[in-house]
Amino acid sequence: MSTRFRFALLLPCSIVLTGLGCSDSGSGPTIPATTLVLVSPVGGATNVAIDAPIVLTFSGPMGNGMDAYMDLHMGTTAAAIVPMTCSWSMDGTSVTCTHAALAHGGSYTLHVGGGMRDAIGAPITMDNMMGQMGGQWLTSGMMGGMHAGQPMNMMGAGWMGTNGNYGMIFPFTTS
Repeated sequence: MSTRFRFALLLPCSIVLTGLGCSDSGSGPTIPATTLVLVSPVGGATNVAIDAPIVLTFSGPMGNGMDAYMDLHMGTTAAAIVPMTCSWSMDGTSVTCTHAALAHGGSYTLHVGGGMRDAIGAPITMDNMMGQMGGQWLTSGMMGGMHAGQPMNMMGAGWMGTNGNYGMIFPFTTS
């Protein structure tokens, strides 16, 4: 948990810092849910450079290891995974993943797990990604019973979201 949030939780509701609000229960300030705010490349993008990194930006710091719940697939989510190496920004709000050069004119799908957690362990939201970033909810039927070439093993907390979907996908094609 960041120092900013620890300090804000101790303040009385009448002097809460900007960005925090008060709950109706009188239990003190509430922290807005962390949201996935930017994805690159966006869903539906075409002519993406074959060496373009995958970048996700969140509205607040993310929990350790949440990049384990991101996959890049060749084709659909039923296809093989492209290995990536990910690194987080110092403040934990942005992750950049690099990969070996993709194929020219190839179709790829970025999969972001629906149960990802922020730095205080709360689930993130990504409902805004459908219109804004071209995301689509991933259902079990879209995975063809396989994930990473293995029988579906997506029961971990980082994959299934509170809405019952397995996260969101962002398909794109390269130049």
